[in-house]
Amino acid sequence: MRRPLFFYGVLIADIAPPRVQRLLAGIGPGRPATARGTLYAVDDPEGAHPAMTEGEGTVRGMLHEAGSVDLAGLDAFEGADYRRSPIVAECEGEAVAAEAYVWVSDTDGLEPIPDGDFARWLAGSGLAPIGH
Repeated sequence: MRRPLFFYGVLIADIAPPRVQRLLAGIGPGRPATARGTLYAVDDPEGAHPAMTEGEGTVRGMLHEAGSVDLAGLDAFEGADYRRSPIVAECEGEAVAAEAYVWVSDTDGLEPIPDGDFARWLAGSGLAPIGH
């Protein structure tokens, strides 16, 4: 059985670009969750996206059962800057062993998102998410 997936950015259904929505078909709505880490905004020519690293802050996202999600497709979409890694997410007061795409590249020049909420940051930035 696959571990649940913690999404905190452009893999969340409301933000996901159309090509990612196809990879997420059948995943269901998920549940609000948090994870320990530091969140940054990546200003990419193709659109903004978040980068979660290890850290002591709180990152807000959604926890989904992996089900029949196309993990190889998601891995390819995330690319070399991210690695799907084990994390612990907090959901409804319970610690859950999950996986998340963790940023493995340099964070120099990336904008910190202190409240750990990429969707809120994106709404306030006026930028489009990657792939839109």
